[in-house]
Amino acid sequence: MNATPRTSIPCPICRSREHTPFVSRSGYEIVRCVGCGHRYLNPPPTAAEVAALYDESYFKSDGSLDRGYGDYAAQAHNIRRTFRDRLRFLPKTPGKLLDVGAAAGFFVEQCRAAGWDAEGVEPSEWASRYAREELGQPVKTCGLAEANFPDHTFDVVTCWEVIEHLPEPRTLLAEIARVLKPGGLLYMSTPDAGSMVARGSGKRWLGWYKVPEHLQFFDRPGLTRLCQEVGLKVESGRYVSLTVSLEFAMQRLGALVGVTALGKVPGFLREKPV
Repeated sequence: MNATPRTSIPCPICRSREHTPFVSRSGYEIVRCVGCGHRYLNPPPTAAEVAALYDESYFKSDGSLDRGYGDYAAQAHNIRRTFRDRLRFLPKTPGKLLDVGAAAGFFVEQCRAAGWDAEGVEPSEWASRYAREELGQPVKTCGLAEANFPDHTFDVVTCWEVIEHLPEPRTLLAEIARVLKPGGLLYMSTPDAGSMVARGSGKRWLGWYKVPEHLQFFDRPGLTRLCQEVGLKVESGRYVSLTVSLEFAMQRLGALVGVTALGKVPGFLREKPV
């Protein structure tokens, strides 16, 4: 059986090819760039491996600590709570908004309900079809570059927990800068590999286990540098919350501290939102 070999890549931030091993997970190597300190998966998965990763099973995963979601659609109430909370960051006057990596369309749904002219792009065929057929939301099955939007189309672009999945995040940020109107705003979130929790957990941090799903492990200085180099001015940074089930939260906490019993939640409390 022939298989395409994985190919080593330069650092996505500073383009240096010098790196040192950081941690190995699931047959993949996370490395630290000698030039700027950024940590990334190298070599990244092949195109075929990526295509296989984001099928329907990604959104109904048996091993969501390492890959995807236990049952994405079944958590719709918590996902909607998360995105309703994030609406407060947007400008008070609604305009034209694009959600990049829109998944099943829940943020587009919440934005449109709040008066935004919102649409999304999502490369997963299963998720984008769910957005259109189950939620009735305008989410295209493609990445941002393939959508071919004209220059200066959107007042706001959102990119929630997406950039860490990409082998070339600079390309996405440059494309976002192109489609934003002058003075337009990008709202973006990603796990913080420089956070106090990540630094305190060392190589036990749960973020290091999300491979090959996550390819980039940004800290604030690295992501700020990348944004600035494509012409985006960083105005502010803060942590944002997620609303999840109590069972989900306890599973993650248990995995972090190495006590699996923490994930055993009584049935009547399992779906309690926290």
